[in-house]
Amino acid sequence: MILAVDIGNTNVSMGSFVGKKLTSHFCIDNTSLINQKAKLPVKSSLLNESKNIVVASVNPGIESLFYKFLGKKYKNKILKIGREIKLRIPTLVENPQTVGIDRLLNALAAYRRTQTSTIVIDFGTAITIDIVSKKGEFLGGLILPGIKTSAYALNLQTALLPKVEIKRPKKIIGKNSEDAIKAGIYYGAVGSVNYIIKELKRVYGDLKYTVATGGDAKILKKEIPEIDKFIPRLTLEGIRLVFEDNLNS
Repeated sequence: MILAVDIGNTNVSMGSFVGKKLTSHFCIDNTSLINQKAKLPVKSSLLNESKNIVVASVNPGIESLFYKFLGKKYKNKILKIGREIKLRIPTLVENPQTVGIDRLLNALAAYRRTQTSTIVIDFGTAITIDIVSKKGEFLGGLILPGIKTSAYALNLQTALLPKVEIKRPKKIIGKNSEDAIKAGIYYGAVGSVNYIIKELKRVYGDLKYTVATGGDAKILKKEIPEIDKFIPRLTLEGIRLVFEDNLNS
């Protein structure tokens, strides 16, 4: 059994795999993790039974805290993607080393599912929209603010606009500030993603599938008809695949 760990900007997502099967999954909010005083809020049995703890991270601060909580007892089990483990995906961008590891893992996992050219969308803290060629090459993509990030920014950067929870509004026009923000962010995200998918298909022509993942996908996916498949824990699947690739190389 391995424990796959995705350390993101908002959450630490973990999944235990026995072979190819995801047997358990849970998330820890980063704020909750910071507030922990001494130990990681994870069952010790899960850590003890895992042969390896395979980590992918886009958040150095939380990553350091995670390692601290694991302590010396589990240090020898930790394998970090990009350090002990290589991620082998052709990355055809200007500076491959600057691409978020989560984007590459999503691209790899999506391509292994489709085996052809694919648009990969992750609805998280940021909305990332990337494309993989029919040869499995990462070609780059776009990054937009996620819906919670947009809501937070409006509240933070204005004197009077309230903080709101984004969900599908009953009407496209809000009759108060809260509903106007909900409608603007919701339909703004939906409109942006629908337009970007359309443009990517126009420019690249041979993009066969569109795969979505991320915590906010369930809120938005019904409004985006081009999404062929929703895979909730795509990044964790990517971590597993990279680990297996290194075992077999």
